Amino acid sequence: MKAIFMGACLWVFMAKIQAQKVTDRPNNGVYLTVDDYIHHRLVHEFNDKREGFNLRTPRMNRIKIKTPDSTYQYDLTTVFGYRQAGRDWCYRSGELVEIIGYKSLELLSYEGLWLYRRRDWSELSPNYTYFFSKHPTGELSWVSRKKVKEAYKKDTEFMSLLNQVRWSRILDISTKTGRPLLLDIYATAHQLHFSLKDKE
Repeated sequence: MKAIFMGACLWVFMAKIQAQKVTDRPNNGVYLTVDDYIHHRLVHEFNDKREGFNLRTPRMNRIKIKTPDSTYQYDLTTVFGYRQAGRDWCYRSGELVEIIGYKSLELLSYEGLWLYRRRDWSELSPNYTYFFSKHPTGELSWVSRKKVKEAYKKDTEFMSLLNQVRWSRILDISTKTGRPLLLDIYATAHQLHFSLKDKE
């Protein structure tokens, strides 16, 4: 009984430590490379409430960060992406898209399933268009049954599980992981329990 109590206390302590790590992360900055994104290394990082710091929403394909003593401008075609208000964004195939998550089989190339979205029409729209790619810097494809099956036709484990789920539910958020089912199906097919980077 004492061991169970100690185990429960240890679990609660570890959960609080992990929650603290997530909240300590800066929620604005630039990811220069894919590796920076995977390991959550931001350039010119800051939290929203820090006085004198500002990240301007991109115009065309440029982003500007102001600090109390300098202004930095990045062409989004030369960096992997950026983080604004706790959400990760990148510029791919001529589109500014939010990175929803990924599951990777390859540790060095990060090839696997990357999922993105963008709002339809305006920032106030409740509707999204979803995209995917096999590689973090690869071309985007719309998430459709035909395109996903074509891209992963040689991945028999993934296709087998995908065919067991109603396509209309594929982008529903899992109650267990908080991610779209498509990512969870890919992870299950390859028995991946965690991405290299935990998504908040």
